[in-house]
Amino acid sequence: MMADDEHSFRRNNSEQNLIFKYRFTPTYRRLCLFIIVIIFICISLLNYNSIFKYKENLSLKLTINSSIPTLARILYLFICENQAEVDAYIQIFPSVTADAIFYCWRENCNSSSFHSSFHLYINTWSSKTKRNEKLISFQPISSFHYIQSRIFIVNEKELNPKQKLTWTTARNKLYEVALDEERNQNWRWSYYTFADGDVHVACPLAEQLLTNKTIVDYGNNEEYLLAPHFYSFINLTHNLTGEDKCFLLHDAFLFSISPAVGTITGSNGPMAFPGLLTQVLYHIDALFNAIHRDALPFLLPYCPRYDAQSWWTSQAIFVYRSLCLYGHVIGFDGIHLVTRKHRAYPRAGNPWAIDNDMNLVPDYLLRLKNYMQQSRFVSALVLHNYAGWNLELTSETCRSNHTAMKLDTCLVYGNS
Repeated sequence: MMADDEHSFRRNNSEQNLIFKYRFTPTYRRLCLFIIVIIFICISLLNYNSIFKYKENLSLKLTINSSIPTLARILYLFICENQAEVDAYIQIFPSVTADAIFYCWRENCNSSSFHSSFHLYINTWSSKTKRNEKLISFQPISSFHYIQSRIFIVNEKELNPKQKLTWTTARNKLYEVALDEERNQNWRWSYYTFADGDVHVACPLAEQLLTNKTIVDYGNNEEYLLAPHFYSFINLTHNLTGEDKCFLLHDAFLFSISPAVGTITGSNGPMAFPGLLTQVLYHIDALFNAIHRDALPFLLPYCPRYDAQSWWTSQAIFVYRSLCLYGHVIGFDGIHLVTRKHRAYPRAGNPWAIDNDMNLVPDYLLRLKNYMQQSRFVSALVLHNYAGWNLELTSETCRSNHTAMKLDTCLVYGNS
């Protein structure tokens, strides 16, 4: 009897375990499936939120960048050897139209000799701005931006670089400082004018315009296309001494004509077309280059890849890349180069011995490389027929694939 009861107990226990097993197994599976589904939903929500936040942040950044205004103000970026070269500009900058950055690479410099900064009300600017539109005022204007004139000093010795900077890398440092300052001040300069610190100029056209202030446009007197801005700048300036008039004239040229890149006579030989104020160029010297703010990504930074052999090559690459700005690199005859020192620096070999692994220009422009290194003048430019450069005039290929550079390899790519 006891054996039968034990057998019955084991059988009942086994049946209960079997029933529990079959009942519990589906429940366990359902629970696992439920947990997996919950985890999947959570991960999906996290991913969605991350993607949404990323897109939101990216959109915000793009909105912020696109909302930073470009003001009618120019930035000059000089490379100087010493304080004496910097002090040569104390009567010129800051001006009613421009700020300046000085890079000193042989000795530390300071800005103590410059006159005090002042406040201005500055209008926004683009190539579509009318030539007679007011750009600058000392009095408040509701649509203008209130800014302070600036002088910046960058001393190489204070940077403590691992090795001495070259002409190329020093200009890249100036470029970097300027871009950082734009982000801090929340507005952009209209032009970056890179220049050697030992450059001095003359401008007989300024005297001509100041002697005869009657603005009459007969269709062939091109100087009067930039006269309205020049006169307005002169009227806002006191104690003009000489070269400061030339820089005001240069700024009036940029604001009135709106080239992608502007340079001055003397940096590229005599005018090929006498009687005209401007001409279209290709092969330009680096000593005085004004670059439209929207054109900067097509040309800068300068490529340091060949600096050990020749500092000229970085400018050759600059010139080569300017093919994306075809027809809008303009020489201005209203200002002439007067003096310039010639310093010792690497310039061995052919500066146009450039490798073909950097994507410098679109493939369909590669065949123009030899032409670029030989040609200086392209054509005459009749200013009455010139509407100025803007970003929309650049090809989609250039805008998509040639607006950024990796400094370690000088590989050009697109930042879209």
